Amino acid sequence: MKELLQEYQEGLLWKIEEGQGLTIGVTQSALDQVGSVREVEIADTGDEFEPGDWIAEIRGKDNLVEVLAPCRLRVSERNEEIMEQPGVLEDDPTGDAWMLRVEKLDG
Repeated sequence: MKELLQEYQEGLLWKIEEGQGLTIGVTQSALDQVGSVREVEIADTGDEFEPGDWIAEIRGKDNLVEVLAPCRLRVSERNEEIMEQPGVLEDDPTGDAWMLRVEKLDG
């Protein structure tokens, strides 16, 4: 796991804070709840959200996990690869299979 890794949203997600930016991904605990990952949906680049708003979702065979904004933010990048090939999340959830990068708007 990465040195800056911090779990949030009941341990289902992780975030790495770097200045005003955050990289957000899913933990193995979330993948265990979801089962086999079938679909990943992520908000569009440039969209802005308030704390608690939906920003992404992982749908699996058994369940789904919603990703909620941890703060006021703007989506700066989304991982297109996991949207096209959702199973990639299962291979490296705390590494290359990050979900989205955002810019914090609260300072």
